[in-house]
Amino acid sequence: MKANLRCLSTLLDQTSRYHPSPITVAQLADFGKKRDESLSYSFLHKELPIRISHMLKELQMLPEPLLQQRSVKLVKDMYLKTFKDLSEFEDIHTNDQQTFSRFTRKLNEIKRRHQTVVETMAEGILCLKKESGDRFDPSINYFLDRFYMSRIAIRVLMSNHLVLFGPEEETPGHCGIIDTSLDVHDIVDEAASSARFLCNHHYAESPDIHISTFNTGDKDPDREVTMAYIASHLHHMVFELVKNALRASVENPRDGKIPPVNVLIVVGEKDISIKVSDQGGGIPMRLHDHLFAYHYSTAPEPEKDSRIPPLAGFGYGLPLSRLYARYLNGNIRLMSVDGYGTDAVIYLHNISANAGEVLPLFNTTSKAKYQIGTMVQDWNVAGSSSRPIWS
Repeated sequence: MKANLRCLSTLLDQTSRYHPSPITVAQLADFGKKRDESLSYSFLHKELPIRISHMLKELQMLPEPLLQQRSVKLVKDMYLKTFKDLSEFEDIHTNDQQTFSRFTRKLNEIKRRHQTVVETMAEGILCLKKESGDRFDPSINYFLDRFYMSRIAIRVLMSNHLVLFGPEEETPGHCGIIDTSLDVHDIVDEAASSARFLCNHHYAESPDIHISTFNTGDKDPDREVTMAYIASHLHHMVFELVKNALRASVENPRDGKIPPVNVLIVVGEKDISIKVSDQGGGIPMRLHDHLFAYHYSTAPEPEKDSRIPPLAGFGYGLPLSRLYARYLNGNIRLMSVDGYGTDAVIYLHNISANAGEVLPLFNTTSKAKYQIGTMVQDWNVAGSSSRPIWS
């Protein structure tokens, strides 16, 4: 048993020395058209272990109090088992259909195994945060961004393979998981409707949502805004931003009326931007640095046994949404005016060849981030707790 663990540890060290190979939306779509199972196998049976090895190496760098959390141990064991499962295919270079089928079944099993990783890891982080309070290690947010980004990237590759060659059903008009003619307005409308439904459930009312489009340089203002993208990712981002805007608007009415939420889709030469604007009172400047921190929320923590998804409170919506945008080289930025409202903008690449994966690398630079330890304050700022020096 110990010998097997030593061999696995050695293989993990060796595999993590290789860099992941990021791909673009254009490459994924092109591959979806070719539907070459041999090509998919030859890439994934090497690439997936590399990506997972980088995740595991970073997991090992976490502060000891976090590594000792039961749920974090469970996540680590999941990924170790997955790395071991995939290592069985390491030296199998073949065009044998039987091997391809076995590999596809294994990917399906792995995807199901990791279905609740986000929630399981969040449980460990939340337990540690309650134990440590203000001494929460700043390296943990750095780790979570990289860990969840890697998870997104791995699931995209597995899902694409399973849609093309496995049990998952391919949506008409898609190439694998890529919608090559994704109607941006339709996705925004669907996500906004879902967010409004949830808002109505929690508050018994919701603001109006106005969606408009500005197509730069297009003589036909009614032309559909389309792009090649992963529909579920865009839906997730828009849903989260609209949901936050609706909540802020309902909780901060103006003159007894709930102000509307405006969504603007702008098509530029290089980018497609989606701006969600509310007049829900805005966010004080002192809180801006916390908005993309995990487990930070301006809402109270929701009940765990609620059958209806909460409108807010877990503190994962914004950071995960930003990762979905950044995964394909986009971004999400917020601009808030305290006392008025907030603009949240999703930036996406309009050209699919530029929408490429952004993947974490485990190396000496990332390793150093975990060895800094709890940061000591090196700025002194006057505030309400400042000692008076004159009267």
